[in-house]
Amino acid sequence: MTQKKKLQVFVSSTYTDLQEERQAAVQAILTAGHIPAGMELFAAGDETQMNVIKRWIDESDVYMLILGGRYGSIEPKSQKSYIHLEYEYALEKNKPLFAVVIDEGHLDEKVKRDGLKAVENDHSEKLKEFRELVCNRMVRFWKDPKDIKLAILETMADFSKREDLIGWIPGNEEINSGVVAEEIAQLVKENKVLREQIQSHQSSTITFSGLSFDEMYGVLAKTQLVPADRDKYRTKIEEVATLFGDPEPTLLHMFWVNSKLLQQGKIYQNYNFIDNLEELGLVDKKVHSGQSYIRLSVKLTEYGRQFILRLRIKKADIIEKADNYLLSEKP
Repeated sequence: MTQKKKLQVFVSSTYTDLQEERQAAVQAILTAGHIPAGMELFAAGDETQMNVIKRWIDESDVYMLILGGRYGSIEPKSQKSYIHLEYEYALEKNKPLFAVVIDEGHLDEKVKRDGLKAVENDHSEKLKEFRELVCNRMVRFWKDPKDIKLAILETMADFSKREDLIGWIPGNEEINSGVVAEEIAQLVKENKVLREQIQSHQSSTITFSGLSFDEMYGVLAKTQLVPADRDKYRTKIEEVATLFGDPEPTLLHMFWVNSKLLQQGKIYQNYNFIDNLEELGLVDKKVHSGQSYIRLSVKLTEYGRQFILRLRIKKADIIEKADNYLLSEKP
């Protein structure tokens, strides 16, 4: 009779944005015959959160990280996220570990489906540095919870063979390797179908007035501003252009600077850049006229909102600095 040891796996991830992925991980760990552990399983106590985490990592056989599009809650003393500290602690303790990291292309799809909760808005630079740290080691990239399940089943099969990992060994339990092998085969088959579906979907990616995101980005980046528009927010748009790595401000940078106001439907005077954005289908405008004035009520279209969201992802490395130049008052 072949006995199988049960390994305890500490699952580390951000929580609100990865609940489906965490559930898939727990199911795969259980299917492989092992024991999942994570912060949602812990009871409240007098110990500090980080002390509890360290104790559970120490008592686990394997550390697993699911990294998505968020950096996570910040631990006040270190100013690092808890998942960052957990990962560093596992490395420090030479804990056997593996990581599954979200494919950057899939992050766009997840944001479209789940909204801004799936993407980092406050600590994008810290997330970038943490992702680079994780990806310096061997990782698996995921586009779907099935990818995570497959990575766990394959990786845990290897960990089970390691003699240095003791785990829990039930005296009366025999491995049903056929069940695990069957699920792996099924997941491989489903992943192949999913890959084909993703490839087909990518060929019909969302467009903006018939243009792809990159094409629209190029149009905005090449459209020069008339002097009156450029002078209105000269300092702000010049600073944003510098952050974006562009030699001079264009319609792209003017759009970004005004994006917060445009989301709120603010009142504008009749600027030329508004007409440019309307022609591209990124804003809607309504004319308000009186005896001595003409003003515009301007608001982002759905295309405009989606474009700004994608722009935040594309420029995630500088987004916090660029946010400092967003207009937040009536112009």
